[in-house]
Amino acid sequence: MTRSTGLGIFEGIVDRVIVLSLPKATERRERLPQHLAEFGITCFDWHDAFSPEDPEVQELYDMDLVADFPPCFRCGKERCDCENNVLIPTQVANFASHLDIWQRTSQSRERVLVMEDDIVLHPWAARVARKLRKRIDAGKIPLRPETPMLLRLGWAKSREHHPYRWFRAVPKAHMANPCYAITPAFAQKLLDRFSRIDTTSDIFLHDQVADRSDSLSIYPPIASELSWSEGSLDSHIHPKENRLEFLKKNKMDSEREVHERRLRQHVRRVFNLPVLCVGHPRTGTGFVAELCTKAGLDIGHEMGGADGISSWMFAVDAPENPWALDPVANTRRALRWQVMIQTVRDPVKAVPSIMRENRHAPASYEFRREHIKKETGFDLNGFDAEIERAIASLCLWARIIRAQDPDFVFRIEHDANALIAFLAAKGFDVTAPKADLGPVNAEKLYKGVHYEKPRVDNGVWGNLSPQVSDMLAEYCSHYGYDNPAAQPET
Repeated sequence: MTRSTGLGIFEGIVDRVIVLSLPKATERRERLPQHLAEFGITCFDWHDAFSPEDPEVQELYDMDLVADFPPCFRCGKERCDCENNVLIPTQVANFASHLDIWQRTSQSRERVLVMEDDIVLHPWAARVARKLRKRIDAGKIPLRPETPMLLRLGWAKSREHHPYRWFRAVPKAHMANPCYAITPAFAQKLLDRFSRIDTTSDIFLHDQVADRSDSLSIYPPIASELSWSEGSLDSHIHPKENRLEFLKKNKMDSEREVHERRLRQHVRRVFNLPVLCVGHPRTGTGFVAELCTKAGLDIGHEMGGADGISSWMFAVDAPENPWALDPVANTRRALRWQVMIQTVRDPVKAVPSIMRENRHAPASYEFRREHIKKETGFDLNGFDAEIERAIASLCLWARIIRAQDPDFVFRIEHDANALIAFLAAKGFDVTAPKADLGPVNAEKLYKGVHYEKPRVDNGVWGNLSPQVSDMLAEYCSHYGYDNPAAQPET
């Protein structure tokens, strides 16, 4: 009588079953043992997957072993429309986790079956496994430790997942990370080919390294995964729309709201635009976009243009911007640029406009307040006077941008010609606009209503608190403006 090894339907096919799983994936770890036991699999090893914060992943970044965008890791272009064109940290962590499994497998004499923890085995799995075992026993499939071999057993659910498909073993690539078997010799081949992470683990494994001589896809596939194919479990890499549909269908409202926000804020595609213009609201981000466009560039205002974007919200790495007019404008986290331009404005003109902005655009004020507090420690609500909140916002927002070392500081009153000359020196095809530009968006409407700017009498500037007065003096000194708080009263 043969003693059971607990490998169930994979008895005689592999020597060990490994389940790749994040240690914190409680729901998945509670579900899987019972599911595998239905197929006789009671002996398997949890392999703790890495998270982006783990030192093994950080070391890859520190050693410059992770490709950045541009170019796109899928098509190789500097600009592209690929849905996912940048390797995000969770993809890097996933690659590192599989790499760890390959390293351990290469040092053993065991054929290893690798499963991801959201796997679902289908009812025909046992029948397919029996046929596969016969092929291996007959020597038709060389799944031996010393022979490089990869077997793809499960991938995203498709028409191929059908109980009445004929058994076949075909040298055709599938992204089969949910369920694949490898020999130590194949694991060593993976390690020999690895130099850096410049693609996803599944593309590297199944498309770049495996070839027709040492890999087979088994039909019908015996497995798929719940996150990608069903949505009943959340994906740990890219949030999925099918997860949202699952939550809606099951009336899981609180989870649905969290997932909707995650979908909005998740970055899987990065935009590569040459020019980024930033500044404080009411200090000329619309004006600089118009000036650059008149000079021959396509710079969008709070939306992407072919040559760049101008948006005051892009001064900070917010996960989501409140007035994004297109996907490019949604978050700076999804942008790569070559040149940063900062707009600034004379505080005598800017502060009344900012006071009006603070009164009638509370979302703008709260956005700035949140990020100013996070970046500088100052809370705008800690300033009692309306004018002081406006001055502090102007000065501290500029301080945040200044710390990023912008390539050009554009004083909107003086520097139009200097900006065009700077862009020309950087290699941009620009010409000076033939006509002077007037103010852009000076009569801004707030929810369809026009409000007059508040009047700021000259004497008010001299009565600022010492803290705000110091901020204003620093701003004026750095950007070359006369300090209204230092002017004698008339």
